[in-house]
Amino acid sequence: MAFFVLFILCGTAYAQEMEYSGSFITQAGAGLPDTHHNKGDFLVGQTSFDSTFKVYIEESMLYINTILLYDALEGQSSNGASAFVSDNNDFALHLKEAYFDWRGEKLALRVGRQISAWGKADDVQIVDILCPQDESSLYSDYQDNRLGIDAVRLSYIGESTQTDFYWIPFFTPSTLPLAEGNPLNDVMFGSFDNAPGSYSDFDRPDRDLSSSEYGARFSAYLPSFDFSLYGFYGWDDMPFYTADMNGKYKRMAMVGADAAIPAGDFVFRLESAFFPQRYIQASEGGTRQRNQIMALGGVDWTPAGGWTITAQYVADIVTGSDSPLDRHTYEHIATLSVEKPFLNETILLSGSFAMDLRYFSTNTELVMEYKLTDSITLSMTGEFYFAGPDKDGEFGSYKDLSCIILKGKYSF
Repeated sequence: MAFFVLFILCGTAYAQEMEYSGSFITQAGAGLPDTHHNKGDFLVGQTSFDSTFKVYIEESMLYINTILLYDALEGQSSNGASAFVSDNNDFALHLKEAYFDWRGEKLALRVGRQISAWGKADDVQIVDILCPQDESSLYSDYQDNRLGIDAVRLSYIGESTQTDFYWIPFFTPSTLPLAEGNPLNDVMFGSFDNAPGSYSDFDRPDRDLSSSEYGARFSAYLPSFDFSLYGFYGWDDMPFYTADMNGKYKRMAMVGADAAIPAGDFVFRLESAFFPQRYIQASEGGTRQRNQIMALGGVDWTPAGGWTITAQYVADIVTGSDSPLDRHTYEHIATLSVEKPFLNETILLSGSFAMDLRYFSTNTELVMEYKLTDSITLSMTGEFYFAGPDKDGEFGSYKDLSCIILKGKYSF
């Protein structure tokens, strides 16, 4: 830590350029009248300060992004690696990214806590497994839920290609809603008498070289289309539970690919991933190993008038019998999102819809955003979850967490 502080002080002393930016966000949301358990209850109550600091020195850059958050519901929980959380779970300090970046003519190096987005899917995780997710937040954007990893990234940059190699010496798990004040806690752990209360209840990987993670990405940007190839060997970011709710993290591997093909007003997106002998949660506790294949087909359409329309189909398949598994061997969902600005782009209306195609449970999000000034944005979001006709399904388990959220953001 002392070395890192000294590095910052020396960097600022010789900096050619410095930039500071950030945002202040406050939001509150309450359960809808037709929710059985949370009618009128506050499900969101957060105020956050996001700050970003950049220092440029010749071909190098120092980048630091932190978030200070106050949660009125006392629903914050640390994942043991990327946050400092107060004892009563109301304040949290997140170091999302803090890295040193150098770029030469053909080579580039990034060292420190960093976020890399893999894949071309829209709000769906297929090959995007390098960075863990904040699974404790139901109402935030998928892009904002990525957590930083402590890694070394070496890149070779060609004229129309880029190859990245990652070494991740320290494992970072996804954040779970372990705090009792988090509305998701009851949904995920409410039925267990001995539910986990902290990350000390989980058996985490040892902190040694043999527990390191590795990743690689090759991207090509061609005149007719773009494509990328991926490889990863590391740990599943979510723990697997035994019958008595003890958690353990398991090794995993993945190879994948994606492509984006533009055609006039359309962009067609393809993405797939293969997980050999991945551990799958068993219904009675423990795990089973199965081959898993995930695939996506999507299209983005931007017709005249400022419309943006995106549709996707996602299939998730595991081999073998599903009798001991806590899932089906074939699961699939469809998504649709529409966005349109109005009044010289001061008002933005958007809506997204997702349906699991086995039980037909759905999630609908409607957003109205008003740009009061260049710095101030006000928005209202309706988040709705519906169970399927016969069973809850993929989204029905959240049906009591449907709510309306009011949000204000000041950027500088």
